[in-house]
Amino acid sequence: MRASEGLFLTIICRDYVTATGSEYAKHGLCRRIRALTHLTERIFSVISLGDSKSPSKRDLHDAEAFIQSFLLNVYGAIDNMARIWCVETDLRNKKGLAIPDGMIGFGRKNLIVRESLPYEFRAYLIASDPWFEYLENYRHAVAHRIPVYIPPATLSEQDAEKYAQIEAESQEAAQTGNWRQWDELMARQRSLGKFQPLMTHSYGEKSRPVTIHGQIICDVATVVEIGRRLVASLSESKNTRSNR
Repeated sequence: MRASEGLFLTIICRDYVTATGSEYAKHGLCRRIRALTHLTERIFSVISLGDSKSPSKRDLHDAEAFIQSFLLNVYGAIDNMARIWCVETDLRNKKGLAIPDGMIGFGRKNLIVRESLPYEFRAYLIASDPWFEYLENYRHAVAHRIPVYIPPATLSEQDAEKYAQIEAESQEAAQTGNWRQWDELMARQRSLGKFQPLMTHSYGEKSRPVTIHGQIICDVATVVEIGRRLVASLSESKNTRSNR
């Protein structure tokens, strides 16, 4: 987390051209960086690396909630950065108007913003398009469709059959109001298979499961790298204006 702390200090200590840019940076981006650090620590404490034993139902629910907040803050951090760039450089469209909120971002669809960036920064974002695709997929699912789900276990073919049988029995128990039996069946179901730290959202939308720990490390590193490039680009832009 040293890199994210370094970015936090750089962003909060920097002088900004506009009051709005300063607010987006110090009260938007910096809060999100701190949130990402805290959420990463909480997720790693609830789901330990290398643990093959399925966490408790309570811990899984906690981890799912932490991950959903993490994803929204990653998305928000990138959005904050794009807004800082637009405000600090007074970016406008061909008609001389400020960029509409819906067009501000660093993703593939945000052409005006991307084209205004220095070449190396723009090239980095283009190379990161697969990451943006993953982030937007999960963020939109969490916000609008299906929340994050951490499967309690990965099932073998034999365990899958037992799982399906218990599922049918648990539905019958629920329909008859036999909640004690339902709890027992759920406990048996959770004991099946081997736990792997994966997350997904909708099975119907063919969501690609990702490894929790590795993806979180990747996401934080990407936020830090984009932040580092943003700061360098803002300094370059400021120097260019000063030399005119």
